Amino acid sequence: MRNLLLYIFLLLPLVGIAGSKDEGSDSKHDHKDTTKAVVLYGEQFLLSEKQHLSRASLESLRDSLKNEPGTSKEFLDQLTLFLKIPGMTRKEVAHVIDSLFENESIPYPLINQINTYVAENPPLNYIPLDTFPHPAHHIYPNWNTVVAHPYNTLNLNKTDTTHVIQLTGTQQLQEYVHPVNGPVTSSFGPRFGRQHNGIDLDLQVWDTVVSSFPGMVRIASWCGGYGRLVVVRHFNGLETYYAHLHRLKVKPGDIVNAGDPVGLGGSSGNSTGSHLHWELRFKGAPLNPETFIDFEKGKLESDTLVLKPIPTGFVAFPAGTKYHEVRRGDFLYKIAKQYGTSVAALCKLNGIQRNKPLVVGEKLRVI
Repeated sequence: MRNLLLYIFLLLPLVGIAGSKDEGSDSKHDHKDTTKAVVLYGEQFLLSEKQHLSRASLESLRDSLKNEPGTSKEFLDQLTLFLKIPGMTRKEVAHVIDSLFENESIPYPLINQINTYVAENPPLNYIPLDTFPHPAHHIYPNWNTVVAHPYNTLNLNKTDTTHVIQLTGTQQLQEYVHPVNGPVTSSFGPRFGRQHNGIDLDLQVWDTVVSSFPGMVRIASWCGGYGRLVVVRHFNGLETYYAHLHRLKVKPGDIVNAGDPVGLGGSSGNSTGSHLHWELRFKGAPLNPETFIDFEKGKLESDTLVLKPIPTGFVAFPAGTKYHEVRRGDFLYKIAKQYGTSVAALCKLNGIQRNKPLVVGEKLRVI
C-alpha cells in the first residue's frame, strides 16, 4: 500500500492538483487552487542543511568525504545515487524509490531527500537520446546540410513544456570539452542595438576549435555573416555553432566526439578580428551559455540542463538552481548575505547591474 501511494505521488504533477472539483459544485466555478505536496517519512534528510547545495558542490563534498576516515560507505553510495536523480525521468525516480523500500533497512533520509528534490525540480519532459537516422530526429523535422537556421522555431515550440536535458555522464554523451581556451570577449545578449545570439571567445588564427559534445556534423561550409561555419547536432537535441573559422576540419555527416577538432580559428565572415563566435541552440532558439557554463573554469555548472519555454524561445538553467523571489524591502546586498554569496556573483548569475531597481515578485537566481 505504501509503494502504491508513492507511485501515485510521483506520477501526479508535483506542484499539486489543479482544476479539481468538489462533488456537487458548479462546473462554472472549478477550484484552481494548487498546493505543493511532499511525501516525507520522519524528519531526517540524507544531507540535512546541505540539501540546497548545487550539484557541483555535492560532488565536491562526496569526493572530499571519500578520503576522510570513518566516512560510511553506505552514505557515499546513497549520495552517489542521489546525484543521479536529476538525470532521471519521473518513472525512473519512482522505480528507484520503490527499490529502496525493498531494502532490509529502509533509507528514509535518502527517500525524503529525493522526494524533496523532485517536488522542487519536477522532471517534466526528459529528452531521450537517439542516433538514427540523425541525432534527435524525433525533435527536428529535417536534416538540412545547407541552411544554418532551417527550423520554424515557433512551430517547434508551440506545444512545449519544460524540458530536462542530460548534458554529460553517459557513454554516449561523454564529457563536456570547452571549444577553445580563450577568454570571453563578448557575452550573449543585446550588443550595439542588436541581439548577440552567442558568446565570443578570443583565439588566434590557426588555433584548434573542438566540438564541446559528441554528435553529428550538420553544416560545414561558408554561411553568410558566420563565415566558415560548423554546426554539430548533439544526441540530446542541442546544436552548437562554431563560426568565423579559418579552416574546416569536418564535413556534414561526420560523427565527432567531445574534444574532436571541427576547425581552425580565424576571422571569416562579419568579423573585426580573430575570435570564435559560439552558439548553443535548441529547436533553433538560442540559449545563453553563461547561465549553465562557467567560462572561467571551462566547466558545466551541472550535467543536467533545464529549458523553460518563453515566447521568444527558452530560458536555460542548471538542474537544482535556486531562485529568490524579491520581497518588499529587499536589496542586492541583503539577498546576497541571506544566501552566503556576493553582490557581484548575483549580478553575474542574473546578467544585471548593481544599480538595477528590484521589482517585488521578480525572481533572482541565487545558486
